[in-house]
Amino acid sequence: MSDLLRDPSSAWALVLVVVLPVVIIGAGELEERLRQRDSVLTPVVSILRTWTVPLLAAWALARGLFGLSSENLLIQLLGTGLLLSGAFAALAVLRIVITRLRERGEDRDRRGVPQILLALPRVAVIIATGWFLIDGVWGVDLSAALTALGVTSLVISFALQDTLSGLASGLLLMSDAPFQPGDWIQSGELEGRVLDINWRSSRIEDRNGDLHVVPNAQLAGATVINFDRPTSVHRVVVPVQVAFVNPPTLAKAMLLDAARSTPGVLEDPAPDARVVQIDDPLMGYEVHLWVEDYQSAPKIASDFGALVWYQSHRHDVPLPSPAQDLYLYDGTEAGLAGIPDRAEIRRRLRQSPLLDQLGDEDLDRLASAARAERYAAGETILETGLAGLGLFVLWAGSARILSPGPSGRTLDVAELVPGDVFGLLGKSEKWPQPPYTVAVTDCEVVIVDQEAAQQVTSHNPALASVLNQVTRMRRRRLDRILESASQQISLEAGGDDVGTEEGQE
Repeated sequence: MSDLLRDPSSAWALVLVVVLPVVIIGAGELEERLRQRDSVLTPVVSILRTWTVPLLAAWALARGLFGLSSENLLIQLLGTGLLLSGAFAALAVLRIVITRLRERGEDRDRRGVPQILLALPRVAVIIATGWFLIDGVWGVDLSAALTALGVTSLVISFALQDTLSGLASGLLLMSDAPFQPGDWIQSGELEGRVLDINWRSSRIEDRNGDLHVVPNAQLAGATVINFDRPTSVHRVVVPVQVAFVNPPTLAKAMLLDAARSTPGVLEDPAPDARVVQIDDPLMGYEVHLWVEDYQSAPKIASDFGALVWYQSHRHDVPLPSPAQDLYLYDGTEAGLAGIPDRAEIRRRLRQSPLLDQLGDEDLDRLASAARAERYAAGETILETGLAGLGLFVLWAGSARILSPGPSGRTLDVAELVPGDVFGLLGKSEKWPQPPYTVAVTDCEVVIVDQEAAQQVTSHNPALASVLNQVTRMRRRRLDRILESASQQISLEAGGDDVGTEEGQE
């Protein structure tokens, strides 16, 4: 048996008699199974079974058993058929792969492969097959042809330098795929929707309906903004000017109401309004609107601007209007005109139920030592530890007295409405930190100097009694809140300990 395997003719005969029939039968069974499953690989297996395997067997029979040389016509014909059948099988496999990639490119959420790149593997298979067929099978020397081809390619490359550069840029652009047909892009001053991309140029339609044919070399070397990638959600920034006399809180509320009422503006992300300019007589704002489709951005910005006009009237937030008359503006006088005078402060103090019973002389004394201040919503009116700086009277808006509690908690002590007096709670041994006052809405506060407040209180025992009663009530409330918070923390800590012990058991 070992002698039989050492004989080349016997080994070839064994392959042809035993191995080849097994391969043909196995290929036939595989083809039938794939055909029953309607597999895309059926044509590939059919080519291999029908042509490649028999031609390979004939070639092996002629070369191994009969000893024909590579220059024999029969060997060259068999080699040609074998090489062509293998090339057809490889092209069939490439066709399956290219079909899958093309179907993948039809999905908008996934980047497709350019068609010109899909054709390159097939061209490479055809060129390689022709090369091996001419040089390897038929023995034709191609060195002279390659030399001539190289010289010709060099001449052509110099003559078509710009064209080849555009082609290379097109290939790079399509392989990188920074945008797809249907995307809205901006490159330099050009903004529009991409209609088509080919190997030489891209066609873009602007908002005027005009078509721009842009060379790919220009797009490949420029900065391109894609408004549809990674998502189609886009932010539109609209600048708006509002009269300086409007408080920012009211102006921002008006702008946000207009934004939320504009068709096409998304709720998530929510619109936002920001102060970007503070300059009497104007204040500049930026309103950020989030839209789903960038194409509709100009229309949405226009609709928002129209709603701002109506919302400004409903919110009583005047917009700036151009002055038609020439007048001399005195900034100092205008600034003083905006500050409440002594009579106005006196009127505001009179509206407080605690100060309403004071005589005119005492009210005049408090008004002469008082000033009016405005605070925005969320701003701290009276900071921690600064109680006792004077008498604070809330004239407009609402506020809350808060206190730092144990474990970093914030405790709600009392709610303040117009006419309430605060700034009375000082330090206490029971409190880790004194309470503080925060504006809930935009507030206007009258602050009376401490010395003047003490003088008036000393002349009015009834007022002093009422203020002391208010202070005691707030102190007791704060003590109860602190005690309740401490007990709750203790219970929570005890529950954690119990849970830990149960887990250990």
